[in-house]
Amino acid sequence: MKKQFLLPLIAFTMMATAASAQKNPFHIGLKGGANFSKLPISSEGISSKYATGFSAGAFTRIDISKVYVQGELLFSKKASKFNSDLLNDQKVSWSSIDVPVLVGYKLLNMDLLNVRIFGGGVYSYTINEKASLFKQIDNSFNKFDKSNIGYQVGAGIDVGKLTFDLRYEGGLSSVSKQFKSRPNSFQASVGFMIF
Repeated sequence: MKKQFLLPLIAFTMMATAASAQKNPFHIGLKGGANFSKLPISSEGISSKYATGFSAGAFTRIDISKVYVQGELLFSKKASKFNSDLLNDQKVSWSSIDVPVLVGYKLLNMDLLNVRIFGGGVYSYTINEKASLFKQIDNSFNKFDKSNIGYQVGAGIDVGKLTFDLRYEGGLSSVSKQFKSRPNSFQASVGFMIF
């Protein structure tokens, strides 16, 4: 009689253990971090420097063995400093909604630790820009393009549900047709996988 209960109990325990050992391939999380951006400029007498900004938003990740696909929706505030012959450091800033789509590869793929590399494209939609100094110098800043396309490459580490990324973002399109400048930035972020 005891064997009749013992065998199903062992089978149920083994199935429950196997099910809990399987990793969920779909993840959703929140992330935020800092960026260091620069808007290169080719005008004489004006030089550009990196300035600090931030980003925050959500991400989804789908694991396919060691490969993964990650999409993000972020609010970003970026800035660049400029120095001219006439004025000291002035800051140009812009806010955007960024949508990176990345493909990554896990160099180290363990239950509690992943080391990753990744790359992909990013679409940015500018919702606000403050470039009053350069609107006075160059009228082309009045036509600051709302849509921009870029690329991102980087590396990251996952420790449990925490995820850390370092990445570089380069512009593939200029901020305006007349003003030939492609923004670039270095970004550091931390995220938390909700599941």
